[in-house]
Amino acid sequence: MNTFNFDGTMQFLRRHFKFLCVTFIVSGVVAGALSLLLPNYYKSEVLLLPSEFNSMSKALTNPGDKRDVFQYGTEKESEYILELLSSWQIIEKTAIKFNLREHYGLKNTPLDNEKMLLKLKKNIKVKRSDYLGAKLSVWDKNPEYACNIANYMVEELQVLRQRMKQAKADSVLKYMQISRDSMRVDVIRLTDSLHKLQVENNLYYPHSFADRFAQQMAKDVAAGNNAAVSRLEKKMAEVNEQSALMAALLNDIENKSKSMQAWEEYYQQAVLDFQSNIPVDFVAQYATISYKKDKPKRTVIVILAALACTLIAAEYLVVKEKYFSSETEDGQSNKA
Repeated sequence: MNTFNFDGTMQFLRRHFKFLCVTFIVSGVVAGALSLLLPNYYKSEVLLLPSEFNSMSKALTNPGDKRDVFQYGTEKESEYILELLSSWQIIEKTAIKFNLREHYGLKNTPLDNEKMLLKLKKNIKVKRSDYLGAKLSVWDKNPEYACNIANYMVEELQVLRQRMKQAKADSVLKYMQISRDSMRVDVIRLTDSLHKLQVENNLYYPHSFADRFAQQMAKDVAAGNNAAVSRLEKKMAEVNEQSALMAALLNDIENKSKSMQAWEEYYQQAVLDFQSNIPVDFVAQYATISYKKDKPKRTVIVILAALACTLIAAEYLVVKEKYFSSETEDGQSNKA
């Protein structure tokens, strides 16, 4: 009975060395011939460095912010870029731009359109670079297509990011403007109410009137003019009531004006941020046409196929020897 040990293995290899060598060579030749049927694919790459800081107002008006406005490459932004480059929106626009359905030899059917998008997605790879950048790799049978597709996808990425920024800007600025206009209307309404009270009561400076009333009251009391004192007290009560309303209106006007001034500053900062064209990404390396085949790796295919076939053949020989030896032993025992 055969046992698996070093000596047994070496004896097995010596017995079947020629057969295994022939299997390795023949399978390698066959695999090499079949690999020639596979089309050549060419690769083009683009390297992006996403910006960490995109707020112009913060860069100019917030010295306490520790982030560097000129810094590129962060982990969060890189992941964000990877998601956008792999999005169906960019992939679909790229497929339409380069008419990839015809390029891939597909028909104009819903199923083939889906195959086109899936094939394009399969032919691209987005990954993070060593220094927190984003690297886009595109493969195609035509090297010019690979280069043009890679550069176009990066252009569409920047357009998409600007469009996303603009969509947010339109919404934010719209509601900021509504809030600012509402504050302005409130200030105008309060100012009109104050002016109306001042005109109706002929009272423009309540505090000065109170001083004058106090002086006149002191004179009438000293003169013993009780009727004048009574009239002054009644008038002072009316003035105090109107003064309280005016003071409340003035306080509301001051608070609303301060809020409106602060909101106006925020609004102008938002306008500066959304109208400024700070680059959101820096293309460190644009794609170039490469006429050097990137895949398939035919040498690797041949070696792996030859090794696999040789191992299968070796396993077959092991099983055959075990089965044959067991039958032989059974036959001898039966004769005995």
